[in-house]
This record gives sequence, structure tokens and C-alpha cells, in this order.
Amino acid sequence: MTARSRLPLNALRVFDAAASLGSFTLAAAQLSITPGAVSRQIKALEAELGVRLFDRFNRAVRLTETGARLAEGVADSLERLEMVVERVRPQADAPLVVSVLHSMAVKWLVPRLHRYQERYPGAEILISAADRTVDLAREQVDIAIRYGLGPYPGLDAQQLIRNVMFPVCSPRLLERRPAPWTAADLAETRLLHDANLRADEPDWPRWLARAGETGIDGRRGPKFSNTYLSLEAAMSGQGVVLAHEALVIDDLASGRLARPFDNMVITDFYYYALCLPERADEPKIRRFRTWLAEQARADGLPFD
Repeated sequence: MTARSRLPLNALRVFDAAASLGSFTLAAAQLSITPGAVSRQIKALEAELGVRLFDRFNRAVRLTETGARLAEGVADSLERLEMVVERVRPQADAPLVVSVLHSMAVKWLVPRLHRYQERYPGAEILISAADRTVDLAREQVDIAIRYGLGPYPGLDAQQLIRNVMFPVCSPRLLERRPAPWTAADLAETRLLHDANLRADEPDWPRWLARAGETGIDGRRGPKFSNTYLSLEAAMSGQGVVLAHEALVIDDLASGRLARPFDNMVITDFYYYALCLPERADEPKIRRFRTWLAEQARADGLPFD
């Protein structure tokens, strides 16, 4: 038996997913196995190598120094192996087609896309912004990034980001009325509305009710048919809007938006990366969905 034949390739693939995502749970979702199966594969790999690869905590794992060294080498090797395999596929030159909601494309995905191109310079990708439902079985779409409660029968659904909502506004409004505000401060502030909010998502009337403020009409103020239009209105100082954390994370970091309140609402809605189950292991699909999850974790966005 050669040394190559003794390589625990399946365990190394599981290890690579857990290391890149920083989570056994996320690795299990990506690989369509259970978290317990991930844990067993990692333990078997640690036993095989005679080293500890992860430090385990109550709800988190962290690579050890040895694990980090192995993760770098495994990721590089698997990436090169995928590139070699893709070169012999007849459809290797076909671009990856990703359908994504307009606001998610503009406010989160496209500003990060250069990182994917830098990591995979030969990868062809087509971003198709659309809010309608796409039929992955009939349309020329490889991955659909969608927002909802799930489940998605007949599809492989990878949870990317759990939606957290809170009010945002232009920092100029806080110059006149410093944060943190109380709900009563909204009585003198224009409320901006995202007409794309789902029926059971928190809107201004629900948010005010949770805050115990009954004297403010939560329905007043202009409505916008696209989420990014309501955010643009907020950035220009026109009022305050309830926003998805993922869609304002860059604007908060740059100072274009600010949070007048400390509180937030954790919803049951998620952003999902959807594909057909039979295509989930195609290298270009698996690679892009893994990269999406890595970007979300790097931003500190919640996933459960």
C-alpha cells in the first residue's frame, strides 16, 4: 500500500470545510451530513495524525496552531486538485450563473466579489440580479441567493445569514439628536418604509409596539419599492428606516449610516444559497457557496 493510498481524503475534505467555515454545523450543512458525522470525521483524523486540530468550546470551535498549518496545506491541495479536475470537464468553461436579489447584490455581494475573483482568477461568473423566483431545474442558473423562512423543497438550501434588523439613519440626524434615542424621539422624525418587507417581518408599527410606544403612527412616511432606495433615502438624511444588518454593514462601517438605537430584532428569516441537490457537489457550485459562507462569517453576520 502506497503512502498516497493511505491518505484519509474524506476526513481531510470534512476538515477543510470545518476549518474554512469555523463551524462543524456549517460544515455539516455544506456537505449534507450531520454535525455528529463531522465531529466523528475530525476525531478520526486527529487520532490518525496523533494531534489535536481543534479546540472545542460550548458552541464554537477554533483551530489549534497545528490545525491552522494543516488547514492551509489541505485547502491549497484541494484547490489545486479541483482545478486539475475542472480542466478535463467539457463544461469547465461555462460561467457560474448566480441569481441574487437586487438589494443583496448591490449592498453585499458585488462589493465583495473582487475577493472571489482574486482567489480564483480563472473562474467565470455571471451575477443576475432578480427578485422573482427562478426555476433552477429549467433556467440557466446554478445558484440562487434568496431570502425567506424556508424550507425549499426539492432544493439544497444552505443557510448563509440569519437576518437581524434595526433602525438606521444618516449620521447628520444624530448631530441634532445624539444617540441612543428612545422610541419617543421618532415622533419628530420621518419614518421610511421598505415596501419589500414580508408580511411577518418587523415593520415600524410592530417595532414601536415592541418598544411600548403607542402614541406614534408607525404607518406614516414614504414607501420605497426597492430596499436599496429606502437605504439611499436614509443616507441622504430623509429619515429613519428599519434595515437588514447584512445590507447596511458596509455603510455603517464607512460612516454613511448610523444606528440611533442600541436594540435590534433577531428574525426567523435567512438568506439562503440554493442549488439543485444533484449539483451541490459540482466544484464551481461548492466553491462559490463555501466562499459566500466565509464572507458572511468574516463580516460577523449570524447564521443560527
